[in-house]
Amino acid sequence: MKDKLNFKLLNLLIIIAIVCLLYLIKGLWIGIVVNIFKIIAPFLLAFAIAYVIYPLVKKLINAGSPKWLAILAVCILGIGSLLIIILLTVPLLYEQILLFLSNISVLLSDLSSKYEINFGGLQASLTDFSSNVIKNLGSSISNGAISVINTSFGVFSTAVVAICAAIYFLIDMDKVRMAVKKYLNERSRRTRQFVDELDDQLTKYIGGMGLNILIQGIEYTLAFLIIGHPNWLILGILSGLSAIIPWFGGFLVAVISLLVSSVISTKMFLLTVIICIICPILDGNVIGPKVYGKTNKLHPIVVIFAASAGGMIAGFWGIVLSLPIAIALKTAYLFYEKDITSGFKKMKKRD
Repeated sequence: MKDKLNFKLLNLLIIIAIVCLLYLIKGLWIGIVVNIFKIIAPFLLAFAIAYVIYPLVKKLINAGSPKWLAILAVCILGIGSLLIIILLTVPLLYEQILLFLSNISVLLSDLSSKYEINFGGLQASLTDFSSNVIKNLGSSISNGAISVINTSFGVFSTAVVAICAAIYFLIDMDKVRMAVKKYLNERSRRTRQFVDELDDQLTKYIGGMGLNILIQGIEYTLAFLIIGHPNWLILGILSGLSAIIPWFGGFLVAVISLLVSSVISTKMFLLTVIICIICPILDGNVIGPKVYGKTNKLHPIVVIFAASAGGMIAGFWGIVLSLPIAIALKTAYLFYEKDITSGFKKMKKRD
């Protein structure tokens, strides 16, 4: 018993020593990890893209389309749609960002004069940014052309690598999935069943999230366009992207849209209030259930806790990944619920 205790103590001391050593040389290994992540990041992005697109490719194949044609059609549709959106929206979005910043500056001026709140620094920053953005853009291009070219080339090359790797992942996705299933079957059939369930839930969630962003973006863009809001495009895009940030995203966009509308006119403010009431009700009771289907639903308290914890741990990306991780944990609990319950019962009997 004494030898066993000493052995455990020795293991604990070794673990503490390793942790202390890693902390002392964190400057070395963190740099190595960051460089490794930079190398594999395009491939991780490529696999994520392929994982999201695969169900659509599978549907086309099941409908009778050859595999190469299904992959080609999905790639052309995705890349073509992205290019068209960029070409059509960037010029208009640029103008609306300037107008949006101008409206925010006017709002700060009104609040400052009515309630004697000092927004001097923030207001000056917004004013300078909105008035000098063209001049700064021109100077940055003329004075730092090499830097701009290098940055653009880096982004372009990363995008090309990610797209090409995603295509190869799509081609071999069946083989990858079969290899994983074969490996899990050899180890544990129960684990394989859990992975299948987790894959089904995450596929539904990710696909539903993408579709929800698209629908919500179009919905709010049309709603703000119909009421004649001058920032209809940027507010529509922000509303669509807000679906990525659970619970808080829609609330923040609603606050921003109401604040901006308040400096335009009373009528615009009231119309925006109507949109901020009707559209969330439509999203939560009609669009959301249709889009997400039978995906594991999380209680609002769990959503708020997951988003808050994710934000505190890893910032923006922690918030974005909080729901998929929460869904994965809930799926694991529901799948192994009987095993967990029986394990607790056995522990109580031993006590």
